Amino acid sequence: MSEELMKLNPEITSGMATMTPDKIARIRERMVEMDRANQTLGRRNTQTTNQLMTLTMLTESPYRMMRQCLAQIEKKRSAVEDNHFLAMSNRVKVKDLRDKGDELSMIEAAKIEHGQQKTMMYIEGALKEIAVFQEAYDEIRKNHNIPENWDERDAELAEIRHHLRQAFRQAHRDMILHGTITQGNAEYLEQYGVHLQTARNVIAKYIATCEKLIEEGDVPNINHLYEFLDRAVEIFGNEYKHVMAHIGLDDLVRQEYLYRSTK
Repeated sequence: MSEELMKLNPEITSGMATMTPDKIARIRERMVEMDRANQTLGRRNTQTTNQLMTLTMLTESPYRMMRQCLAQIEKKRSAVEDNHFLAMSNRVKVKDLRDKGDELSMIEAAKIEHGQQKTMMYIEGALKEIAVFQEAYDEIRKNHNIPENWDERDAELAEIRHHLRQAFRQAHRDMILHGTITQGNAEYLEQYGVHLQTARNVIAKYIATCEKLIEEGDVPNINHLYEFLDRAVEIFGNEYKHVMAHIGLDDLVRQEYLYRSTK
C-alpha cells in the first residue's frame, strides 16, 4: 500500500463499513514483511524448476540445453531492456507531471512511481534468472567437455544422439504406460532408421530386466535408464544412414550454411 497515496488522499478509508482506520493501519504494518517477502518473487519459476525442468523438458543433448539457456537469457535480456527504456520514459513523465504541480498531476506522478517500484522488482527477477542460466550454461559446457568456442556444426553433429535417446525414452514411457509404442513415437523411431519391432523387443527386454531387479529388491535408479539410452545409441547410432540412402541424401549437415567459430 503506497504511503504517498495515503498522504495525497487521507480520506481513502472514508465510507468503508468494515475497513476502519485502525484495521488499515494493521495492514500497513504487516505490509513491511509482505514487501520483504515479495523480493522472493519477480520471476515465473524457481531456480530448481528452471534447471531440472525447463532445461530437460525437450532435450537429451547438452548442446540443446545450452541453447535453451541462451534462449532464456535472450528472452530475459529483452525484457530488461524494454523495462529499462520504459523506466527512462517514466522518469521524464514524472518530472513533467511534478512540474505542473496540480493535485491530479501529482497523483498521476505518484501512480507512475508506485508502478515503477513494482517494475523494478520484476527487472531484478529477470536479472537473477539471467545469472542462473549463465551459470547453468557454463556448468553444462564444462561438465560435458564442450569447448568454449563451440559452434553450429558441433551442435548439429550431436543431433543424432539426441534424437535416438529421446525416441527410445519416449517409446519406453509408452510401453510402461500403454503396453505398446504409440504411433507418434513409432514414426519418431523410424525417422532415425530404427525398426519398430526391433525397438519394441529391445525395450521389452529392458523392462523385464528392471522388473526382475525390483522383485529382488534392487530398485533401478534414473542412471539405470540413462545407461540403457546410451546402449541404444551405441546399437542404433548409424541406422539413420539407411534412411538417408532411401531418401537420396548424400549429406545431412550442410557445412557451408553453418556458423563456424575459429577453432
